[in-house]
Amino acid sequence: MGRISRTEDNMFDLPKGAFLRNGVYVYVNTSNRYISAANRKNGGKGYTGHDSVCIGVLVDKNNMNEKKFFANETYKELYLKSELPEPPVFADSIAVGFNDWLSQFAELSGLIEDLNSVFDVADSRLILDLASYMISRESAVMQHFPAWAREHMIFSEEIRNDTQIGKFLKNDVTVSKINLFRDLWFKRNIGEGKIYLCYDSTNVNCQARGVSIVQMGYAKDDDTLPQVNTDYVVRQQDGLPLTYLHSPGSVTDIAQAQEMIDFINKGKKLTGKELNICMICDRGYISEKNVRMMDNFGISYLLMLRTNFCLYRDLTDETIDQIKTYKNELNCDEGEELYGITRECTLYENGPECYAQIIWSNNKYLSNRREIGRIIEAERRRIEKFIEENKGNFINEKDVPKFPCYFKLKTEQGTPQKEERQKRGRGNSTKTVETPTLRILGYDDIESEINREYQKGGIIILVTKDKLTVQETINEYNKRDCVEKVFEALKSHMGMDKIGVATENAMHGKGFIWFVASIIHASLFIGTKSLRTSDKKRYTVPAMVDQLEAIKADKDLKTGKYKRRYKITKIQNNILKQWKIDENHIDDRIKLLG
Repeated sequence: MGRISRTEDNMFDLPKGAFLRNGVYVYVNTSNRYISAANRKNGGKGYTGHDSVCIGVLVDKNNMNEKKFFANETYKELYLKSELPEPPVFADSIAVGFNDWLSQFAELSGLIEDLNSVFDVADSRLILDLASYMISRESAVMQHFPAWAREHMIFSEEIRNDTQIGKFLKNDVTVSKINLFRDLWFKRNIGEGKIYLCYDSTNVNCQARGVSIVQMGYAKDDDTLPQVNTDYVVRQQDGLPLTYLHSPGSVTDIAQAQEMIDFINKGKKLTGKELNICMICDRGYISEKNVRMMDNFGISYLLMLRTNFCLYRDLTDETIDQIKTYKNELNCDEGEELYGITRECTLYENGPECYAQIIWSNNKYLSNRREIGRIIEAERRRIEKFIEENKGNFINEKDVPKFPCYFKLKTEQGTPQKEERQKRGRGNSTKTVETPTLRILGYDDIESEINREYQKGGIIILVTKDKLTVQETINEYNKRDCVEKVFEALKSHMGMDKIGVATENAMHGKGFIWFVASIIHASLFIGTKSLRTSDKKRYTVPAMVDQLEAIKADKDLKTGKYKRRYKITKIQNNILKQWKIDENHIDDRIKLLG
């Protein structure tokens, strides 16, 4: 045993279980071990033995009541092991780049101003944090938010757990607040002059039970699952989401559109400007009531006509033989073939004049050709079955079903059927009515009509309120995929492939966070458009978020302050300078971590 310091700072109380040897040395047992009878040299019963070590000497062996001793190194190893400090709220290394970009964007775009106009400051900050989490983690599962927030710079002053977040979405993000924000954001970003708005909807599966808005609907992917319908309106010029709407899963697209049209009309009035708004929608939203609403509100439209409309059939029959000429040829991508004709029309009785843009597309023709062939074969089987069932019989002419014009029946006239019928008026007199009969011998294909039917499969009809050329109409309609890109981003990169909530209020709250996240996601993409002209791979939104999150700040364990770890890379700088963010801007924000 080495030399023991006999100073006051090395004086300790005797630990529990300590005992003395030679009246001065302090020992403690460190382990117990059983000695069996077989292992005892002198025989006898088994017993429990102990391993013991000396931990020091008594201060005063003549005064046992003092119970103080001077410790040696063994005591310090056993009893004075230094305890690790409690983990800090935030990690020692924090990702700061994406948060810094978002703080700048939220300020410049007015997003934070509109949020603060509706929610208190703490709630606005939490909304931005949750939206950031969805984009960064590509998930909407809030159980993982605290772990993510610990390693990222956030706007909130504290990290909320998933229970707190659930209560926030359920109780604080109310429908009335959501609607107020929708009004403010729409008014701020609608723009001026001629404005094209792309409108579409998607369905989101939800397993929540007892929530009225979650209902069985018309899902394309799996119609056995209950769902919530989500509508988005996106500014065509750049793809910025302007507003959104949730509705029960059982509501049809046509019914949903009525509420959205009404919102756009009210939003148009809120601006106090003379706006020329044109809604671009696919064929699922066209109905007489919806078109009447837009006409009454002074909203233009660019719609695709459904193939089951009488107007579609009439226009197709009228133009199919004259549309494919060099005079009607349109500009298109390589490998495509387009022709177009414009016709004036009305979409409902006594409605205003509008314009039907009849377009023949080679791609559409090729994709529909097989389906048209199946329809023709089904009609062929129907006519052959009818002929077989009435083989050799003369039947009443009125009992012959209507068959497509591309089949011609071969018939033989029979003796007319005579029938006595009561005359109209007084009396009981009758008259004889003769009805022609015929026998069906077979049928012939009318080749020109069958070819014509195939050609009709290439027809697309777009209806415009404004007088545009066919080429202008196609160019504007093709840009409507911007709303599809928003849905793709929400479902693939922000976790909106399903909704994990238990109440309707929480569903509305989570949907609102998704809307804010979609604004942020789209804006990062819009602001870096010029970078993708030369490098599309490095400047996708997920890739840019990864680049920004690689900008980290490390904590100095002595001072508790954070400092940026590495210099800004060329790619990071290319992204940030689009919002006039430099290293000094990032370093100033890092100082807030202290």
